[in-house]
Amino acid sequence: MDETFRPLSATLLDFAGHSPVVGGDEWGQRLTMTGIEIASPVELAVTRGADGSLLIGTTPPLYPLMTSVAPVFHNLRFRAASEEQDGR
Repeated sequence: MDETFRPLSATLLDFAGHSPVVGGDEWGQRLTMTGIEIASPVELAVTRGADGSLLIGTTPPLYPLMTSVAPVFHNLRFRAASEEQDGR
């Protein structure tokens, strides 16, 4: 996979790997996220590893200007939700 691309699995884990609680400072205000949804255009790189495994890489669009051969952009929509029902 080209070094410009990042494994799709690592990208998805980073999206969902943040703490659901934001804040809790001296004022006692905090926000608890119960889910996240991200939609973004991406470029994909689909290749095979040395062992034959499928490798999917992703990156934000690299070419903001029109070129003679424009790359194909895909839309990635990612949704993650908490399994906990009490908001903690």
